[in-house]
Amino acid sequence: MFQEGIQPAITRPWLEWLWRVGWAFVLGTCLAMLGGCATPPPRWNELIEKGALAGFDQPPCAVPSAAPASNDLIVYLDGSGSMRGYLNQRGASAYRETLRLLTEVGPLFEPPMRIQFRKVGSVVEPPRPWEALTPTPDKEGFYNLPDTDLAAAVRSFAVNLEGKPTGPPPRMHVLVTDGVQSIGATLSVAFRDECLKLLAGSNGNPPWQATLFGIRSQFDGKVYSEVDRTRVITYQTQEDNKQTWRPFYLLVFSSDASQHNNNVARLRRELRKLESQPEIHELPLASCFVAGPPLVEVAGEASGGGLGPRVSRVKHKLSEVAPSFNVQIGKENNRRLSITVAPQWSEAATNTADAAQLAELVTWELTPVYPAQEEPDKSYPQLENMQVTVSSQGAVVTVQPTWESRAKTPAWRIFRLTGRLDPKKRLPGWLEQWNTRDDRTVEQANRTYNLLATWQATWERSPVGSQTVANIYLAVGPK
Repeated sequence: MFQEGIQPAITRPWLEWLWRVGWAFVLGTCLAMLGGCATPPPRWNELIEKGALAGFDQPPCAVPSAAPASNDLIVYLDGSGSMRGYLNQRGASAYRETLRLLTEVGPLFEPPMRIQFRKVGSVVEPPRPWEALTPTPDKEGFYNLPDTDLAAAVRSFAVNLEGKPTGPPPRMHVLVTDGVQSIGATLSVAFRDECLKLLAGSNGNPPWQATLFGIRSQFDGKVYSEVDRTRVITYQTQEDNKQTWRPFYLLVFSSDASQHNNNVARLRRELRKLESQPEIHELPLASCFVAGPPLVEVAGEASGGGLGPRVSRVKHKLSEVAPSFNVQIGKENNRRLSITVAPQWSEAATNTADAAQLAELVTWELTPVYPAQEEPDKSYPQLENMQVTVSSQGAVVTVQPTWESRAKTPAWRIFRLTGRLDPKKRLPGWLEQWNTRDDRTVEQANRTYNLLATWQATWERSPVGSQTVANIYLAVGPK
């Protein structure tokens, strides 16, 4: 009886002791492996819904706003004597084909537009229908003026068809020119400044949008030098050598910015149908350079030493959001992290420069964005020594992962890698190739005098410089 009575008293403390030791072992193992079980990866959906990730929902380009405008397309035609040779009476002419297109394209735009024409010389003549121009612009006699005030033409864009500075202006303007401002003391600077005023939305008016098309055409005629006003060059292009063709330009401005990109895309498609198949380039001064989120890969640097990261892509509810990754790293001796980014360039961008040149336009910045308030007893990861290499495939950004402290409990930190357009980093190659500072020789007649004087500063100060090419979010934490 006595032996049977004391058996439970002995068994229960023994089991309780085993239970306590077992849990202590499990907790100790967890702490040793993870440096503390209180640091799981971030809950992305909760952070996004709370707006805790700065800039996560920010579009790459500001959505252009609609503005009052009349449904009119006004085509401004440079009437200087140097334009006469573009008609190329010996044969085909991309310039002549473009004139014909501009008489027909109005109904293709959104909304459809009425078309009128204005001749530009030292003054800008009133708008008229094509058939009211005498002679019409497809005849050599139209180009009989000694000077061209392109700045005055741009200045007139904001004036409505009643000649008033207030009230809705025409919706779209196209200036057709060889690109040379040949009147006034400041020449191309005045032309540039008028363009910048419209892009900035000065005098209380909303910003306009603009695109410059550069087109090479056959040419047979005279080029009048701006460097030496007494010098006249006779120039003939070679039909089978398009590098000899002489450039002319379509400067497209839209007062209603909301429809500019769509209408420029329609014009681009029609220009590509020209029978002469001329060389065509663009300089978008406000259009969006990206068509969607970039293609991104994150991994340990292939050639590096050290421990590789454990990377997983975050699956968001929406597909058109910033690419996001969880990156787990070791306590020390981590391999460099490699982020390969291939932007999805828009059609406007690829018509401006090739992929390698576009990659050179991007500036990269790495910023911690979460948590907003960090705990003093936690150790947070760092991404140091950022290096960037670019190619026609995009950019490869590498960083070195480290920890702030080995003595504290490791925690997660979210970084944002941002690529922004910086027009000051380089010019589109075609602008440099088509520019000349000396228009007195036949060898330079396939280029445009002082092209960069007008368009370099316009490009560098344009709204393009505020665009985001890529936002990538990296949550970095312990393995």
